[in-house]
Amino acid sequence: MKFVLPYKERAGGSVQERGTGAEAAQKLLANWTPRDTATIHQWVQRCDGTGGFAVVETDSSADLFSDLAVWGPWLEFEVIPVLDIADATPIADDALQKARSVL
Repeated sequence: MKFVLPYKERAGGSVQERGTGAEAAQKLLANWTPRDTATIHQWVQRCDGTGGFAVVETDSSADLFSDLAVWGPWLEFEVIPVLDIADATPIADDALQKARSVL
């Protein structure tokens, strides 16, 4: 299953605390890889520096939770399940047909 993961930096702390936290997160990122059950298709940073987005595919919600929990002290995540448009279109067409049958 694919997920879009918008994330943003956790609010709070002094400038010094945020700087120290950012340095720790950079060190973690240099050595971190997701679990083998996850594929990161895209990972982008917002140009305003407040967060980013990732497109991740995995069949293990436990492994996804584990990967995101590592980043929990620094980042807040939203986890949105998504479908490729080619897969979603026939499903939407079928749903529309069913809806039309009762109109």
